[in-house]
Amino acid sequence: MKIFQKRIPKGNALLFLSFSAISLCLLLIVSATRAGQENSLMQNNIYSGHQKNFYITGTEENGQWGDVIPQLAALQKDFGLYVSVPSQDIPIRGVCLQGEVNKPPMVRGNFFDFSSSWTDSPKMVLGKSFQNEVDVQDGSQYYQLDGVAFEVIGIMGTDQDSRVNHMIFIDFQSAVQMAGINTDYKLDTQDPGRIREVGQDICRLFGESANVLMILGDTIEVPLLTRLLSSDRIMGTMYVMVLASFCLSTILVTFIWLRFRRQLFFSMALCGMEKHLECMEIFRRYCRVAGMGFLVGLFLMLALSGIMPDIRMHLPDIFLAFAITMGLGMVILLFCYAYHRSKA
Repeated sequence: MKIFQKRIPKGNALLFLSFSAISLCLLLIVSATRAGQENSLMQNNIYSGHQKNFYITGTEENGQWGDVIPQLAALQKDFGLYVSVPSQDIPIRGVCLQGEVNKPPMVRGNFFDFSSSWTDSPKMVLGKSFQNEVDVQDGSQYYQLDGVAFEVIGIMGTDQDSRVNHMIFIDFQSAVQMAGINTDYKLDTQDPGRIREVGQDICRLFGESANVLMILGDTIEVPLLTRLLSSDRIMGTMYVMVLASFCLSTILVTFIWLRFRRQLFFSMALCGMEKHLECMEIFRRYCRVAGMGFLVGLFLMLALSGIMPDIRMHLPDIFLAFAITMGLGMVILLFCYAYHRSKA
């Protein structure tokens, strides 16, 4: 095969097209997954969608959370506690996070973790619409809220105008002091099945010192197939199936590519080339074609994002897709090369 009067080694065109397709597929999946997560957060008001409301009444001691949360954090590794602070203009929400719970997209800095959300030092994550109101003192950023100087640890927001751009998150202790302990809360977890267990621990830890009103319901075992085809996971299942089909096709193309390298294997054997050098040469040739295929897939993705505004690609998406593409390529080549040599 010749392109621009230059002979292309047999099998390279198939391998190149295969990696162009798989890289484009991965870039679309990574970008769509990130966009889907952001849309889900916006629709669910920065919650997971399976959060539970609960209420505390019958106590005036705001410090009771100080006994409950350290014990709860020792028992549970995945939960988020939220409390809304009354405000006329700005949505303000107190948060205490432990583990991986839904977090808004960040412009800079970091969102809360357990140490920053459960602290005696007032801390805050600002929506990016307020970033021009931040004061800088001694290298740290501060924002005044109700006469209290909160240290700003991060700025959150999205490229397009959204609710998160105009919200404020503060640490849980400061929020309870502003709202009072007798108010409504939300409990959230990454795994829907964990909410009942975390809620039971909260009720038990408060004991008789306060009335905790929480409706948890019964745990229902859902079959695996039903979970995979549920509305919130169907797109992820389809992404996995598409990626698996591309991987299978790449395995077939890799076998064809190795078969066309028979003369190369024979010439390297005649020259007495050691096995590890032969392996390195094969990997070098394979990576060169795979890398060129990824670049073409990237250019196609850039063209699609220019034509379709709904497709937005960020730099981390490119790095992640490149790592997955080359990682899959190396695993596929290692498997196919080992099988090919065993049959040689």
